[in-house]
Amino acid sequence: MLDSLILFGQFFTKLNIPIPVDDATNKVKTSIQYITLFSFLLGCIEGIVFWGFTYLFPIWFAWILYWITDGLLTGGFHLDALADTADGFFSSRTSDKIYAIMKDSRLGTMGSLALLYYYGLVIGLGIIISSYFDLFHMILLTVCLTMLTKTGLSLLFYKMVYPENKHGLSNIWLGISTWRIIVAQIFSIIIIVLCFSWQGLISYLAIPIIAIFYRRKVTKVLGGTPGDTLGAFASLSPLIFLFVLTILTRWRL
Repeated sequence: MLDSLILFGQFFTKLNIPIPVDDATNKVKTSIQYITLFSFLLGCIEGIVFWGFTYLFPIWFAWILYWITDGLLTGGFHLDALADTADGFFSSRTSDKIYAIMKDSRLGTMGSLALLYYYGLVIGLGIIISSYFDLFHMILLTVCLTMLTKTGLSLLFYKMVYPENKHGLSNIWLGISTWRIIVAQIFSIIIIVLCFSWQGLISYLAIPIIAIFYRRKVTKVLGGTPGDTLGAFASLSPLIFLFVLTILTRWRL
């Protein structure tokens, strides 16, 4: 398990972890059951940083700094995919052209807008919900949101299909055993319910429901789910959770 956590740290973060892991590609496939544990531990680090910021700044500003910290620790790993996916899917082109646009390293108008909208929403929703949560639950929220990036990502590994005649890094996620994905999801569900009770569970359930329609749309257009679309949904997952949780909390449901 430790090798798996080290490998995920090397792959998904900017942390310098100079520990070699043998047969990394195969190790990734056989370690997905630990991916939400890894993101939970990363969330604990970010939660502690957020907690520290609250001693220096108002909670709304500490919330903004939390998102900056997340971007620095992860290098915006999934946000780049979100921007690329937005550029491709909102280009109104053929599937081959959409795929080419997504692989273009340049940032387009729709990708820029997607990032602006994304940060506007997560920051705005966080400021709203901070009016209802105490500091302890805000810290728990930062932990859960960081964890949920890999929760959403692992959902799309279920019977994943890659577009024909295309090559990319996300080929490493093909053929992952279903039980590994289920274990990863169960871990997330336990943490979420412990932190936010049934409101957290309902907020979590919105993620797999949207994932079904998201993958159906992506597969219809591209014939599979390339890496950028996986990363995009990883970014969207905490936003979906936060959106639903804010509604439930604000209306005292």
